[in-house]
Amino acid sequence: MRVPLWVEVKGRRVTVFGGGSVGTRRALMFRDAGATVRVVGLYFSKELRERAKSDNGIILVEADARNRDVVRENVEWADIVVIATSDNEVNRIVWETAKALGKWVNDATDATRTDIVVPYTLEILDGAVKIAVTSEGKSGVVARRVRDIIRECLGGMNDIAILYEVMWRVKPVLKQLIPDGRQRFPVYFEVEKAVADKIGVGDVNTLLEEAAKVIARAVERSTGRKVAISIIVDMLHRVREPIKPLEEQGEDVM
Repeated sequence: MRVPLWVEVKGRRVTVFGGGSVGTRRALMFRDAGATVRVVGLYFSKELRERAKSDNGIILVEADARNRDVVRENVEWADIVVIATSDNEVNRIVWETAKALGKWVNDATDATRTDIVVPYTLEILDGAVKIAVTSEGKSGVVARRVRDIIRECLGGMNDIAILYEVMWRVKPVLKQLIPDGRQRFPVYFEVEKAVADKIGVGDVNTLLEEAAKVIARAVERSTGRKVAISIIVDMLHRVREPIKPLEEQGEDVM
């Protein structure tokens, strides 16, 4: 059973077998995300060759992957192995070697053999929200179409952008006022409901006041302390930007 995850690959090592169009896309995807990438094959696309000239994080290994020693050496080096050649026998050898060595495999040629699924992705709110869609190999055409429909649906929803601004201001304030995550977690949903009910009626400042009212009640309920709504509103306005992912340090992700 596959579990949907967003995985940090910065500093990881990825070997891509195949330097054609699919191998190029996968190699550049992992490299752009911060991985060091080896591409193994007898042919490399022009795009790969050009990128390798200026980026020492992409290493082109010109070798015949029908040679099992070549395969083993480059699979052993990697954390993740990508299979993207047009040679079924090579693909089988790479897959068997990678599985024997306990490596994570993205097999672009056979969805039944892949450990890591590369989905169609979409970013909204300047990358703050990321959406991934996959059919797990059943139909990439359908998965891509669903991704495009989601983009079309969300493109005109200004309410999402407004709710986002309120909630990224709320998060650090709630963390400060209600340190206990178990008590804090339900409050996000209380704030969301109060704000969503008012979107379209008032501007962001009005919505921040609604959020402050909910937070004030939650703080008193959770800690016994009374905090003036005006103080909470001021705290919300002083939040300048959303919390960065690496700063969350395993905290709740609401």
